[in-house]
Amino acid sequence: MGRHGLGMIKHFCSFILLVFSAATQSAIFGDGDPSNGIEDQRHLPAGQLLKAVGTIFCDGGLRGTATHINTSLEEGPGIILTAAHVLFDKDTGLGFKHCTYRPENRRLSGIDFFAVSEHQYKPFSSNKIQQSESDIVFVALSKKPYQASLKLAIAKNIRRNDLQLAGYNADRQEISLTSHCESFSSQAFISQQLLLHNCDALGGASGGPIISPAEVGNSKNIVAVHGGTLLSDGAPLNDGSLHKVDQAAGAKANPNQWINQARKIDGAILNQLQQFLAYLAKDFPSQK
Repeated sequence: MGRHGLGMIKHFCSFILLVFSAATQSAIFGDGDPSNGIEDQRHLPAGQLLKAVGTIFCDGGLRGTATHINTSLEEGPGIILTAAHVLFDKDTGLGFKHCTYRPENRRLSGIDFFAVSEHQYKPFSSNKIQQSESDIVFVALSKKPYQASLKLAIAKNIRRNDLQLAGYNADRQEISLTSHCESFSSQAFISQQLLLHNCDALGGASGGPIISPAEVGNSKNIVAVHGGTLLSDGAPLNDGSLHKVDQAAGAKANPNQWINQARKIDGAILNQLQQFLAYLAKDFPSQK
């Protein structure tokens, strides 16, 4: 499994940040008032959206979510997109030895990984903004999955409350969809490459596609890939209390203290994909 670097680092945060990855948890947000409704927006979707989404299973455990993407490669391996950190053991920082992709989380339909695109993700990086900016990767599979695919789109005009996240729902042990979540700006977490959002997510949702229907005219293109939760040093919630709150009543997103983040699709990511496809077409022309 190849792992090399593409530089995509632009911003530095002057204070300490913590990131909760798929191996721990991301956040389920609400308005903090359970009396006005359920503080969990995740649900099974109508239509065909999630037929392009699946899960990643490595070394005996479910590690995250991935999406089968539509590429210009007519022949060759299927390509999926996910968060880079789901391919690493959070304790040792080492890459998992054996990973498969399960289309639509079908347990008996796992497809082995064939190759992994170059990336700059570093499991133990102290700069969590930079780490989040590099937390994205493409994977070539040993064969094409029998499922739908989604295209990538550069997000330009995202409506604040019109995002969707497709991701594994550990509570239900299935892939579900969060709709009508919001995007945020922040004075604490400054990055042109990250999309800050309050889409509901817990362990297993990392790597899931962020979709903006308003941006792409309901064509269901991916505009970002969910990575985890950014938490500023000194925020009132730690890992344990965060999990307790999000399971109970939900908690208001505070973009200057704690907020979910996703790596945006931009020109650098599209170029990363094209380089990966060129590598596959040149060196592995017989793979299907």
